[in-house]
Amino acid sequence: LLPFVLGVTVATTATGATSYNTLFYACGIAYLVLLVLVMIFPLPDTDQKAAGKKEGLIDSLKHTHFSVESIAMILIGFTCTGTFQLWLNCAQNFAKENVGWADPSIMQTYYSAGTMLALVVTALLTRKIKDVRFILGYPVICLVAMIAVLVGKSQTLMIAGAFLIGWAGAGGLLQIATSVCNMLFPKIKGTVTALVMIASSLCNYTILTAASKMQPSQVMVMNIVLTAVGVLLGLFVNLRYTKMVEQAQADN
Repeated sequence: LLPFVLGVTVATTATGATSYNTLFYACGIAYLVLLVLVMIFPLPDTDQKAAGKKEGLIDSLKHTHFSVESIAMILIGFTCTGTFQLWLNCAQNFAKENVGWADPSIMQTYYSAGTMLALVVTALLTRKIKDVRFILGYPVICLVAMIAVLVGKSQTLMIAGAFLIGWAGAGGLLQIATSVCNMLFPKIKGTVTALVMIASSLCNYTILTAASKMQPSQVMVMNIVLTAVGVLLGLFVNLRYTKMVEQAQADN
């Protein structure tokens, strides 16, 4: 929704500069409202009724044995975040410099449309298709789209790539990964989920910092490599899925 919100809130100052002040004020108010709600409303009953003292993340890490599969899931948090963040921040520069597209801002609209549509359609698909299949299928779609964009270098491919990566990269893949973690690692689901999100946050900083020092075509290649790693990780988790489900059922 952000591109549409920007269209409504962004203003031009007397000096001709673009001002985002209204958006920041609105976000600040929203955070204050959330703070009040968090302070007022009780924690979920499952947390209130939990017996015993809960371990913090650091203590949990000290006592947790991580399997190869759990490490793969944590790394997927890194790779899937890199896929859509690199595209979101760098694809328009690629379109300008490598495709010769003077104003590729329309790509953002297609990206957002893909993301919003995916949130609905993916939710429906997960009723019939196991969540873990998306961890492989969606990165494959992103990988094919980026290779086509890099090789084809046309406006049509850029628009299609924006829609597909909005759909398969940003349309809930990270949330699906955390959902799979909760199911496959019931004994350490809190710890693994936290680490998946930490890996995602770490990716936001490291990958975008690296991208800021590269040419747009180099960023696209880096994104392809990163997404290919995500495909391999997703394939590994899918191949081990049956055994992991059996282990999770035994743990429960």
